[in-house]
Amino acid sequence: MKNILLTTACLLGLFASTARAEIKLSDVCRIKGQEENTLHGMGLVVGLKGTGDGDSKTTMRALARYMELMGHRIGNDPKGQTMLDELKGVKNVAMVFLTVTVPAGGAQQGDLLDCKVSAMSAKSLEGGYLMLTELHGPVPGDSTVYGLAKGQISIDDIVRSQTGTISGGCQVEKKFQNEFVKDGKLLLVMNKDHATFQMTNLVEQNINRERDFSLGSSNEGVARAIDQVRVQVTIPPTYADNPALFASVLMETRVGRPQTDTTVIINERKLAVIVGADVEIGPVAVMHKNRLIQVGGEQVNQFVEVNPSADTQKPKLAALVDALNTLKVPAEDVIDIVKMLKHKRALYGELIIE
Repeated sequence: MKNILLTTACLLGLFASTARAEIKLSDVCRIKGQEENTLHGMGLVVGLKGTGDGDSKTTMRALARYMELMGHRIGNDPKGQTMLDELKGVKNVAMVFLTVTVPAGGAQQGDLLDCKVSAMSAKSLEGGYLMLTELHGPVPGDSTVYGLAKGQISIDDIVRSQTGTISGGCQVEKKFQNEFVKDGKLLLVMNKDHATFQMTNLVEQNINRERDFSLGSSNEGVARAIDQVRVQVTIPPTYADNPALFASVLMETRVGRPQTDTTVIINERKLAVIVGADVEIGPVAVMHKNRLIQVGGEQVNQFVEVNPSADTQKPKLAALVDALNTLKVPAEDVIDIVKMLKHKRALYGELIIE
């Protein structure tokens, strides 16, 4: 019999000790403009061992165009169309799709970035070499060339040899960097795990309490929560000439954590349950193998009361799980009981099943 992978007392203590701890602003949000971007392009890989897709008309047209740019023109038929038949039987070339991730801080001209290569229809890219290829920005239709990619392809996983990487294969040709200041303001974007109205208002309050962020004679704070995701921050006059310094100081600002933790996470594969310290449940009685576990409500005969010293008007899920562990209830049964509580609307919190 497997026990549930949860030591309730330890976890409860951990949540209680950290629930009100302070964290840095950079732990819960980012400044808009400081996010990763992707460059993309399509190119040709040569030098394959007969695993290419040279029979594809798309690949043949691309190869003919590339050869034309290099000064080797393919003949035309009587209608003026390129005679692609001359390229039939080419097995060592393949059409590929290229992606390059630009880090959150942007990229400067001359920077070298890793390039991911994915085959369109080739069987394998092993041994292939990417011909010089233009890379464009993340917005479709933008013809600006931000980088040039070329180089020997390394296969990351031999089982998936249709994809590979060119280490430092992209050279940035045009500075790529998002602006982080607009009209004298910064925009904070909450991480998805902290995107709540409670958190954005907490961020607003903590920023406005900083004396160094004063707007001068105005009583208005520099920060304003827009919604559950965004907080707008006006750059104070003292930092007007150095917004980068203000951004650095701002992201180091300490922010109190939310006062409650009402999330329950279940990992069924690992038989693990993590219970927030503030997850409450309705008065329930759970029967398991002739034992009655009761939380809240009126007492009945032959019961095991959970945490009798606690406030029975607000029974906690952690106490119930602890009691189930004490009675050596199997992990699978504990998980099913938690699910049933949620189904019966007796679990007052968010249940996440991974």
